[in-house]
Amino acid sequence: MRLLIRGITFSYGDSGSTVLSGLDLDVASGTIHAVVGPNGCGKSTLLRLIAGLLEPETGTIEFIGDRHHDNLTALVFQEPRLLPHWSVERNIAIGPEFGSRPSSLYGKIRDFYTKQVGLARARHAMPDTLSMGQQTMASLGRGLAHDSEVVLLDEPFAHIDAIQKRRLHEELETAWQLDPITVVMVTHYPEEAVTMADRVSVMSLTPGPFVAEVEVAVPRPRSQVPPDHRGLLDATTRVWDALEDGHR
Repeated sequence: MRLLIRGITFSYGDSGSTVLSGLDLDVASGTIHAVVGPNGCGKSTLLRLIAGLLEPETGTIEFIGDRHHDNLTALVFQEPRLLPHWSVERNIAIGPEFGSRPSSLYGKIRDFYTKQVGLARARHAMPDTLSMGQQTMASLGRGLAHDSEVVLLDEPFAHIDAIQKRRLHEELETAWQLDPITVVMVTHYPEEAVTMADRVSVMSLTPGPFVAEVEVAVPRPRSQVPPDHRGLLDATTRVWDALEDGHR
């Protein structure tokens, strides 16, 4: 599913503080697209607009292509937002439980995504017994299991330790290669953006167009690419340079 955004503007509250202004974004179908920028520049707002939780004041957001999944979007929030009285595995499989897929597939889907995010041993645990990192992993699993055309990830790895983060990067890429849905992820970290994405858009503190669009011309799977690969280093440098320009 291609995502095409043209000229969106959005302001918060009675103060009319403008967060996004005249923003364009074109995400190719079946790609992973990262958005990087400083705090307060509107990255999370952009995801909420795409998900339909907010309405832009001006501009358009279009989804172009044939539907192959139950849902148009799935949004993984910065905070896990798990249902407190449901187990880990039921939280992960909330989409399939109430979706249109055959009930005979529910258990397989639940077990697959629970294992994929590394929570098989904690599958029966309740959210309040989990670390923040584990809750975040459950939230990520819920988003992937939601059977959506476009998955929106709002800093999905922020609370996860380095080892689990690397493993989840690999698991997410593997799942995406098996079912190449469109993914838009927000992150503060250029290295993470370049490691995961096919293209990186860089925002600035001043509302307006993206200050840079950086292609990541690096083969997949990225887990088999050495960290000193010239393509990774060049793309990371370009993203850092654009971030610094956006702070001026």
